[in-house]
Amino acid sequence: MEKTAVRPVLRTRREQFRGGGRASLIGTGFGVMWFALGQAVVHGAARPYVLAAGALLFAASAATVVRLFLLARATPADEPGVPPPPGGGGPKFLTVLLVEVAVLGAGNNVLRTTLDRPEMMLSWSALVVGAHFFPLARTLRAPVLRLVGAAMLATVGLAAVAVLGLGADGQAWSYVPGLGCAAVLWGGTALSGLRAGRTTRD
Repeated sequence: MEKTAVRPVLRTRREQFRGGGRASLIGTGFGVMWFALGQAVVHGAARPYVLAAGALLFAASAATVVRLFLLARATPADEPGVPPPPGGGGPKFLTVLLVEVAVLGAGNNVLRTTLDRPEMMLSWSALVVGAHFFPLARTLRAPVLRLVGAAMLATVGLAAVAVLGLGADGQAWSYVPGLGCAAVLWGGTALSGLRAGRTTRD
């Protein structure tokens, strides 16, 4: 049986905003990585539009990071917040990350060497990273991470439809999950900023 804390630890509203700011910063940073990898194989007339859309989403995500840290600074230090879910984190969190890294490395090595399909490495990465959000959601008691994971898995499905169903070139295995995962992370971060704004008005 899984143990949970009997009494949740109190945390202030300022701590909530800081925690949200740190999570948003991580999401924004990983979004930059996914976008950089995806846009590198986009050429032709679509490239300016892809870069413009990426810049807008990044700006919204980065603005959320700044907003959350500013809200934390402006919030009284003793204002009570919502208690965190009990039992989150710990060794299980590290186990999920270690398994993710091992599976990512092994799969991408096979694609790059044995199968000679390096263009599929971003799809494999999106598959593994998306899947890791499901145990992570349970470990951190954060159900919203399941939505992030499902959205990342959907980008791989879109890449498969583009290549296998619509006849797109093999680079779609790279740019669809690359740009798609960036949009998921940046869009999710921007939405969290909107929710934080509604919370402050309530």
